[in-house]
Amino acid sequence: MSSRRAPGAAARPWRTRLDDPDEPLFTMAVAADLLGVGTQPLRRLGEALDHDGRRPSGNQRRYSRNDLEVLSRAIELQGDGHAPASIPRIMELERQVATGERRAAG
Repeated sequence: MSSRRAPGAAARPWRTRLDDPDEPLFTMAVAADLLGVGTQPLRRLGEALDHDGRRPSGNQRRYSRNDLEVLSRAIELQGDGHAPASIPRIMELERQVATGERRAAG
């Protein structure tokens, strides 16, 4: 998950920030609402995935669109009955399989 720009760095235009899938725009409450879960389950999944919950201002966790994609998959796996502790490994194995399939196809 990407890091925020350094303090003092030139601010990017707001449209660029909105279009950036790595820009942490969504608070915990908004992310939970978009994903259809409570804030506590989202927090626990974030911890299991080692999501740092970037806090750019006001000490509020923020999530990017890419973060929401990852968390959505984690919620799906949890709904399938997988333990939160196993979800990061499953997702890593899925990434490895997808990478291998892309290499084989290319």
